[in-house]
Amino acid sequence: MSTSLLYHGFGIVGYRYVRTEYREGDVIFTVSRKKFGFRCPVCKSKRVIRRGSFPRWFHSLPIGKKATNIRTEVARVECKDCGIVRQADIGFADPRLTYTRALGRYVLDLAKYMTIADISRHLALSWDIMQEHSEEISAKKISETES
Repeated sequence: MSTSLLYHGFGIVGYRYVRTEYREGDVIFTVSRKKFGFRCPVCKSKRVIRRGSFPRWFHSLPIGKKATNIRTEVARVECKDCGIVRQADIGFADPRLTYTRALGRYVLDLAKYMTIADISRHLALSWDIMQEHSEEISAKKISETES
């Protein structure tokens, strides 16, 4: 698999492909961030030092009926300007969320035609993850009916 598929298919930029695993019917892509370009997530300074990393998993767009996950090591960075130690920004997912932006857009598109419960069953996502989207889905439906 190439990095090009990660970019065009899943919206993942600034990462390189490492490997693919198949577990219990799921596809797991392991990616690693390129070593350059870290910035402070608060003040956006380039004067940062890496302070370790930790693994994170993200739900991503399905491939057919197979669920896909993105696994990566997220760096912790210490900023020399503001002094904080935080998780580096993840280019393909919002902070504190367990799904990619591409999956979020897909859920919003499906919400035009399906209920949240149907989407949850279709994507094999927990109700908690779908609940994170429910306010955004409701706001989008309201704005579409007003226009």
